[in-house]
Amino acid sequence: MSDELPPDVRPRAFAAVELLLDVIYVARAVVDADLESMLIYFCVAEATMRPLVLGPNAPSELINVALPSDAARGSISRLLIADRTGLPRETVRRKTNALIKAGTLYEDEDGCVRSPRNLLSPPIQRAANEVFDAAQRYDARLRQLGRPGVRETK
Repeated sequence: MSDELPPDVRPRAFAAVELLLDVIYVARAVVDADLESMLIYFCVAEATMRPLVLGPNAPSELINVALPSDAARGSISRLLIADRTGLPRETVRRKTNALIKAGTLYEDEDGCVRSPRNLLSPPIQRAANEVFDAAQRYDARLRQLGRPGVRETK
C-alpha cells in the first residue's frame, strides 16, 4: 500500500464536505427538524419530483407548471424511504408520521408519501438557488485547489 493519496482525493473530499455542510445549512431553513427527518423529507421530495423531471416519460410541458396534478407527481412508500436512506423502518415510520402531522409531508390515498406543491414559496425557491450556488462553490473550490472542476472531469 502506498503512503501517498491519489492527487484528487483530499481536495475532492474537502470540497464535498464543504458542499454537504452548505446543503445541510440551507436545508434547515426548509425543514426545521433533526437530520434524520430532513433526510426523509428530501428523499420524499426527490421521489415526488422525479416523474416531472427525469426519465423518458417526463412531461416537458409540466416542467414550469407551478401546481402539477398528483397524477403527474410521484410518491414513495415508507419502506422505500427506509431502503433509500438506510434508516430503520420504525424510525422512518415515526418520523414520517410526525412530518405528516406537522404538514411538512402528506400521505396520499394509497398510503404513500409526497411533498407538498411548495415550489412557489419564496423560501423554497431561495433554498434551491442557495444549493445551486453551493454546488458552484464546490466546483470553484476544486479549481482553487488546483484540481479539475466538475465539468472538466470524465
